[in-house]
Amino acid sequence: MDQLLGKVMAIAFLVEVLTNTIKTALPKLNRQYIPLIAGCLGVTMAWGTGIGVLTTLEIPVRHVLVDYLVTGIVISRGANMVHDLAKTLSLSS
Repeated sequence: MDQLLGKVMAIAFLVEVLTNTIKTALPKLNRQYIPLIAGCLGVTMAWGTGIGVLTTLEIPVRHVLVDYLVTGIVISRGANMVHDLAKTLSLSS
């Protein structure tokens, strides 16, 4: 699981960088769309890399897309949130 969280954290960092790049490239972009953009990037990266948090935690998922959506939302929250999640999961085990 540590390996998964490391991958998720790396992807979360990448999504933060991409989101900041988009904000810089499009300064007139309405800021209310930034979370949506980050979410889309997160889900796309989770799906594209095949990384799913629920599957790794052995939580049964009927449709793998749900796993990618959950993972993408976690990724879109940023590297700090992923780090907090990793810390919480390590304390509970």
